[in-house]
Amino acid sequence: MKSRSFEDAIFIVWGPPGHGPRSQVFAREIGIEQPYFIQSTLKRGWWVAPFKYLTQSIKTIQVLLDKKPSLVFVQSPPSLAAWVIFFYSLITGCEYIIDAHSTAMLSPIWTSPKWFNRLVARRALTTIVTNEHFQKKIRLWGANSLVIRDIPTNFVKGHYSMLNGPFNVTVVNSFGPDEPLTEVLSAAHNLPDIHFYITGRIRESHQNLVTTSPENVTFTNFLPNEQYYALLASSQAVLCLTTRDHTMQRGACEALWLGKPLITSNWPLLREYFYQGTVHIDNTAEDIQAGIHQIRADLKFYEKEIVDMQTSRRKEWLTKKAELINLVHHQDNPSMRENVKVSEDRH
Repeated sequence: MKSRSFEDAIFIVWGPPGHGPRSQVFAREIGIEQPYFIQSTLKRGWWVAPFKYLTQSIKTIQVLLDKKPSLVFVQSPPSLAAWVIFFYSLITGCEYIIDAHSTAMLSPIWTSPKWFNRLVARRALTTIVTNEHFQKKIRLWGANSLVIRDIPTNFVKGHYSMLNGPFNVTVVNSFGPDEPLTEVLSAAHNLPDIHFYITGRIRESHQNLVTTSPENVTFTNFLPNEQYYALLASSQAVLCLTTRDHTMQRGACEALWLGKPLITSNWPLLREYFYQGTVHIDNTAEDIQAGIHQIRADLKFYEKEIVDMQTSRRKEWLTKKAELINLVHHQDNPSMRENVKVSEDRH
């Protein structure tokens, strides 16, 4: 149900829609219209960053002046997006909530300078994070924080017609530094009867990986949302790995809501959240092979478990959504906001 406190709220995301799938779902579930995706060039590098972020800052200010929101949700990273909202709030008095993804809390690029990010967090109504480790860190700054790991999502389940193998595994990949792609390719060499579909935009620096990969590997390049979700839905299993602790996996969440058995990394956060329908592995070629064999040997069991887990995760979201709405309702009452924070501490 749409809360009256969100009626004139907006959601800001710096980047194209493909950079904010969680934010799109989040906005819809709390009754906010489609997020504003503030885009500039897709080029990367230190030489283009000043122009890129200046352009996005100006576009963000234009949206704020046009909509005059009393509440702004802003996705981080980049942390600069939250900085713009911070300065706007100093002038107008509007409230804001930071939706901080794992990278925003882990990458030195987005956590510097620490003193200023602490100031931005302290002024925020709350900072939404994906786990208690980050929540504790933010509270040590003297700021409010709420853990929301994931939001239930109903995807359009199309059919991906280009599947080639008797058993197909989609590897959710962005060519990030925390993704053990070399180990995945090593595992693929030893699993010729498994076909691997590796997602992610292929850049010039990735060409050697693509051309030297085994025949049972398909690099899909960037896929529009409908094709991407169709690929996940058509696969027998989804592989989603990270070498970084405390990192929530968006691809793993997508597998959950599509009802697809999951293979993910053996970190405490991922073990706790994905406790059914999932095989947790170390990020090695041997463990990747073993995890795929395990799911293939008992596919129906894992398919049933992952669907069963959806029920408990929907209940968790409803509880967190109620906490968020309660916090926003009491945004003008500091004593009530503190009561909400104490209530969170008891969960």
